[in-house]
Amino acid sequence: MTVWQSIIEEQYDGDPKAFQEAWDLATLEGRLYAIDWNALSKASVTLPHFAETGRSLIEQRLGYLPHDSVILHYEPQVRILVRAYQYELMSQNEFETETDAVIKQIRNRDMRYNTGLDYDARLYENYYNYFVPYGYAVRDRLSNFLSYIPDIKHSVVAELWMRDLIARDDIRLPPCLTAADYKAITLIKYREVLLKKGKDAADQSPLVTSIL
Repeated sequence: MTVWQSIIEEQYDGDPKAFQEAWDLATLEGRLYAIDWNALSKASVTLPHFAETGRSLIEQRLGYLPHDSVILHYEPQVRILVRAYQYELMSQNEFETETDAVIKQIRNRDMRYNTGLDYDARLYENYYNYFVPYGYAVRDRLSNFLSYIPDIKHSVVAELWMRDLIARDDIRLPPCLTAADYKAITLIKYREVLLKKGKDAADQSPLVTSIL
């Protein structure tokens, strides 16, 4: 048995079609998260000594740190705001308002591939057929933090992502909120507003750390 056959047997219940879909998705994600070199170049020269503080602020307000391909576009703005606040060029209220506006743009960019009104039927097939034992644990966990059971059309991608995460042998999530939970809940809350009120309202919706 080859390595690939072994993976198909162990991880995909011997279903080569499911393996191929997962492979295609991983390849697509690799392309989606390609680094914009112009953004990287700009970020590298804009107040680089504020890089760590800026990233810490983004992670604190979102509850997680998105991929570099997402945050690089906005890091220079965050660093400039941090510097202005540290040099007392703006009040705390102005700083919080301005930084939250930029960090919402980061959140919105991170959500950009989940703004359709619904997903392909194959995604729901995966939801009901793969990593199902982990599905109950993930749904219970997210429902506990949300204090309600989310509609699957809002949570399907978030739940599948977390199933894949906890299926890894090296991942053990503690009972408290983690960065993974914040990332999943951010997607759920964004899609709730998106499907009820539209994209503009979703883009302006509160950050999850402000409401949990």
